[in-house]
Amino acid sequence: MLFANHAQGPRSRVPFDPPFEYAHGLGCAIANSSKIRNVSDKASITEHIEVLKRWPGAGNQAVEKTPSVLAYDNEFTRVIAWGSSVGDQHKNQFAHFKLLLHRPANRDSQSVDDLAWKLQATSIRSSSLPRGKTAVDVTADYLRPLYQYIQQILANTYGEKFLASQTLSYVITVPALWSDRSKALTQRAASEAGFNGKVMLVTEPEAAALYCATICDEVDLRVGSKFLGILGALG
Repeated sequence: MLFANHAQGPRSRVPFDPPFEYAHGLGCAIANSSKIRNVSDKASITEHIEVLKRWPGAGNQAVEKTPSVLAYDNEFTRVIAWGSSVGDQHKNQFAHFKLLLHRPANRDSQSVDDLAWKLQATSIRSSSLPRGKTAVDVTADYLRPLYQYIQQILANTYGEKFLASQTLSYVITVPALWSDRSKALTQRAASEAGFNGKVMLVTEPEAAALYCATICDEVDLRVGSKFLGILGALG
């Protein structure tokens, strides 16, 4: 199962300075890896991978991603809407919370990692979190209904009895620049959200390269191929 949580998606305006527009969304695919025998057979791989295109709140529209946004009640104790279900009528909306999971290993360094964190800090401030909650809390609050929705899809597709006998693995993509601490916080948020079992983190460039080397028709990567991957998502 591939859970891609840092992909380009629907755009929303950040409700705080600076007044820039960021793209943020989440995509998810389910893979029946037990039936994939030959990783070089694109047709076979594609046959056993299902990209979710139906999301709560999206109506009959088939979309590959749902917004990374959620809404709380007035006490900030309960999530009342998430993803495409969040609308203008929901006052307590929060987005871009995943970026706040990231902290560079050494803030005093002048590394690319440190520069990226400083750029994020100027745009995504701590005030973007609801009172009394951390970035891990909010990320877990978003991942929890997502996890429940995925389990519902799996149960409806394969049956609860069959599903109970299977071993599920979850793969979550993270930015390449994230420190070990940032990855640990992501793992913690997934665990608190209910993602039990084997949870693996993969960097976005690795996931993109794997996609291009297997089922992507636009490129033909082979062993030894050299390429430059450019990812421009902001959570």
